[in-house]
Amino acid sequence: ETVWDIKKHIGFYSSEMLRGFKRKDSIESMIVSGFLDSIGLYKYPTDVQLKIAREWIALLNMTKIKDKSFHFLSSGHKRLVLIARAMVKHPPLLILAEPTTGLDDQDARIFSELVNKIAKESSTSIIYVSHKAERGLAPKQFFELIPGDQGSTGIERRLET
Repeated sequence: ETVWDIKKHIGFYSSEMLRGFKRKDSIESMIVSGFLDSIGLYKYPTDVQLKIAREWIALLNMTKIKDKSFHFLSSGHKRLVLIARAMVKHPPLLILAEPTTGLDDQDARIFSELVNKIAKESSTSIIYVSHKAERGLAPKQFFELIPGDQGSTGIERRLET
């Protein structure tokens, strides 16, 4: 099993990823590129790939602007597009690392709504790594690291749903 085989089953997003996407690709191209794990499209997408990408675009309420440049979106909307990019392959696992860093309260709320929707309506498990508790998220459980003299101790907490 190669890294690429494993990567097919994992969607990943970190706020650091925003630095890597400097091209002026369209929103649609950005989402479709998630099928190929590339920055930009270097192959023509299949009809199925386009259909799935357009479903995500509709979910994000960006159908009217799908051909606009990703580069000119707000930070909050860029993150939504990158989450859709991570989800186009319907991965069993989605890892979100510090996803709301630098977002204002409104964009963080919209982001949390999308994460909650993915958790509720898909079979994807989500690992959400953050230094703060995000208002609006509805996790079933969380794992908290408590700093100590000899390193951190982890505590698992289950939440009632």
